[in-house]
Amino acid sequence: MLLPDRNTVDRLVRHYRDQERTVLARPCDLSARRRFEDTAYTLCVLMGKRTAREAVLAAEHYVAGTRPAARPTLEGIPGA
Repeated sequence: MLLPDRNTVDRLVRHYRDQERTVLARPCDLSARRRFEDTAYTLCVLMGKRTAREAVLAAEHYVAGTRPAARPTLEGIPGA
């Protein structure tokens, strides 16, 4: 699998977080929301994730050089 450039991912994560704050401060600003959604989509494509939340978390771990925590499994749960 090809991995994206860390500097590009880092820059996009910073833009995403900045735009997130802007959208939260001005929820009616449609141009800010559109830029935010475009950045989220780009992160989804680069990180191979389906949601912006997954993509941003994966990007932050990728830039930091850490692995995301493993998802809990359903083993040992009755009826699962």
